[in-house]
Amino acid sequence: MEEKVIKEAKAQYFKSATNMIEGFLVLTNKRILFSGTQARVKFNHGAVGNIIRDKMEKAMGYDKQEEENIFDIPLTDANHRFKRFGFSKRLVISDKQNNEYKLMLNVKKTDRDEWPIAIDEAKKGI
Repeated sequence: MEEKVIKEAKAQYFKSATNMIEGFLVLTNKRILFSGTQARVKFNHGAVGNIIRDKMEKAMGYDKQEEENIFDIPLTDANHRFKRFGFSKRLVISDKQNNEYKLMLNVKKTDRDEWPIAIDEAKKGI
């Protein structure tokens, strides 16, 4: 059976309070995966400061960030739930080894609430 994308959304994966990765969460009929790059905060330092900052970042290699494949979990091994963090709900996906991946989806609330249903339906289709 060919692998098909069922659902896709822009999301952020929170490794820790200071380490966030921006990317895409993809649900297929066989697996759920997240791939992205390190989120970096840029401050405005004025016209000259921004030019210097950009040149320094380029010299240090920050302008060529590699995309990371954070997780790739077969649907049979994936568990999911919503967990409240402050005012927002995050989708928490875990695997067989109980590694938890906390994701904030950049979609409307109604679209966010459809993700668990879509994951369950994809599991039934296996």
